[in-house]
Amino acid sequence: MALRYLKAETFAGDLREPGAFSGVLFGLAIVLLTDTDRGLPIYLSLCNLFILLVYLYHLSAVGHPRTPAVDTQFPAIALVGDKKWQAENFCRERQLRGVLAVFLRGSYCAGSRDQLHQMRALLPDLAQRDIGLILFGTQPEHKWPAQLIAAIYPGSGQDTGADSNVESGVGGGVRSDVGRSKKLVALQQLDVNGENTSAFVARSAAPLILRPWVRDAARPSAWLIDNEGFVLWRELSANYRVPASAGTLRAQLFRIDD
Repeated sequence: MALRYLKAETFAGDLREPGAFSGVLFGLAIVLLTDTDRGLPIYLSLCNLFILLVYLYHLSAVGHPRTPAVDTQFPAIALVGDKKWQAENFCRERQLRGVLAVFLRGSYCAGSRDQLHQMRALLPDLAQRDIGLILFGTQPEHKWPAQLIAAIYPGSGQDTGADSNVESGVGGGVRSDVGRSKKLVALQQLDVNGENTSAFVARSAAPLILRPWVRDAARPSAWLIDNEGFVLWRELSANYRVPASAGTLRAQLFRIDD
């Protein structure tokens, strides 16, 4: 887990975690063969197996409340700073055919960091189809690894892509120093108490060890939205260790042509 946190782009997660599971079973087998007295070691090994199973199939699971369905309007989302983001305004201001909205659990999550790393490989496909990209989270951008942010948003932090007034559609200025600036905006921080964010934010869901500093987490999901604000496709991750990969997202971009 420590290696995955430090090098999320190298040590990717898996739903069943075969490496960790095999290691625990191997340790249990050794104990069963060597501990003839059936003492404390075997109980510790069984406890390790139980903890692993609980983590794999319960603690890392994600529950999603009622969210916008396919072919329905994606709601305006409240951001920190009394701002709102609305898909149709975002696309209209940048003359895009659609936008891919991705919700990242948090900078402390190896799965989210790996997903952020994969986004760079998706940029050419998005540009080819004239689709924008926006990432949401419950933490400010500076909490994320700078090298991952810079790979997607060179000169990030200059454009929010948000509307100060959703009805009027007045948005942030477009960066002129980056060729893809019309399609890319800085990572957005959700207002956890704001309008329409409850479906995308899990309150008090951050790891306990981080609780004094971080309490809430975004529910990992991905949404392909057309320029009229309707959901064409969505992916609601069932486990935060395996959010939607770049390959999965790339395979759904054709829907913008339908």
